Amino acid sequence: MSDCRVDQGGTDCLADMKRFVEAASIAIVGATRQTGSSSFNIVERLLSHGYTGSIYPVNPNTPEILGVPTYPRVGDIPEPPDMAVIPLWERAEVPRLVRECIDAGVKNIIVVTQGFADGDAEGKVLQKEILRIAREGGARILGPNSLGVANAFIGLTTSFLPHKMDRVAVGVICQSGVFFLHMRTFTALGKAIDIGNGADIHFVEALRYYECDPDTKVILLHIEGLPQGRRFMEAALRTSLQKPIVALKVARHSEAVRAVESHTGSLSGRDEIVRVALKQCGVLLVNDIGEMEDLAKAFLRLPPMRGRRVGIISVSGGAGVMVLDACQDHGLRPAELTDETRRRLQELSPKWMKVANPVDMWPLTAYSGLSVSATALAGLKALLEDAGVDGVVLALATPFFEEALNVADAVPDLMRAYSKPISWWTFTGSDEEKDAALEKRGPVVFQSARRATRALAKLADYEDFRREHSR
Repeated sequence: MSDCRVDQGGTDCLADMKRFVEAASIAIVGATRQTGSSSFNIVERLLSHGYTGSIYPVNPNTPEILGVPTYPRVGDIPEPPDMAVIPLWERAEVPRLVRECIDAGVKNIIVVTQGFADGDAEGKVLQKEILRIAREGGARILGPNSLGVANAFIGLTTSFLPHKMDRVAVGVICQSGVFFLHMRTFTALGKAIDIGNGADIHFVEALRYYECDPDTKVILLHIEGLPQGRRFMEAALRTSLQKPIVALKVARHSEAVRAVESHTGSLSGRDEIVRVALKQCGVLLVNDIGEMEDLAKAFLRLPPMRGRRVGIISVSGGAGVMVLDACQDHGLRPAELTDETRRRLQELSPKWMKVANPVDMWPLTAYSGLSVSATALAGLKALLEDAGVDGVVLALATPFFEEALNVADAVPDLMRAYSKPISWWTFTGSDEEKDAALEKRGPVVFQSARRATRALAKLADYEDFRREHSR
């Protein structure tokens, strides 16, 4: 474990980041009186999430907002809050408000307002002015053009957009507010930091926080540009050795690069060079949000994949062959079953059937008289106990839903007992309601053979990286 008090440049950035993500008091400078889902009311968002700290709305035109007393100016707040949020839309007012916050003793400021480095030449000048004021006053700026932070563990959000969050051990770092919205089947927002334009706080400081945060086990990155270069690589490498980092690197083509420059004012750099650098740091690259969701669940809920040898058990022989193809596509290989494993499985099999990997459990069920769930569990145990198997893909269709629920109940204990991952493919197509019911019982469920095997491959990639750098 590295020293979490200071970064390698000697700056105590961790305390700064804790005041952002774990703020015990917040001033909303220019808080709106409007309420409702389209009101952009941060006070309302904080109250709806049950924020446990103190809220100080700043608005000279009303005595209270949603029952929370307001203050005419930041300087009228009885004591300096940990953090101030500036959600004003008029960018020309922001430098003055930043200075007022600093004069009032506020050292952590989130600027939501857009139109700075993400805008025209005047906006770029204004952003430099904000940064100059902050540095002269010893303050830190998150943004501009940022939704700020979220922390489900204390009900904190500075986003004006309604969003879900949950106490999951996932930390998000993004350059776009879209990542404050929940994923399709999984709320990955345990904690989040939107760096926006990154005028001051950027990836390095955010990574430092998550590296040292006991609530965070998996880190998700949305990357449009990496202006910090070497400092980022050092921070990512150090953090990756302790916690998996999954990154969605966007702006792969020239049109997207130009869009990034107008969105956050960030320089994206040559995509292929950035990707190579990320891989060297142990960062696991994904191509879309769906893949990011898959890996977040896999790293949170599955044991490590300590090799690349896969046992496959399927209720359909054809589905087992599909898994076999997918394994080879992702650099995995079918495990060679030991004689003892074959013997155990052969006892359940008809005499005409030669046990192999993939294991076709349908003839086993028909011959042995066992239920589908009993056959699946017997096969899973045999594969997990085989020293030549590093992980298992289970292909069990949701038409056998009641049987699948019985298997789902047993999967978490099996993974704990054998310290090996089980990746489940419900191969008859996506039935989100049934898949969600299975996942509530503990397994990680995927909707294709490709996704189920890719998750195991990424787990194996991460263990390979850690082994290589521990020598």
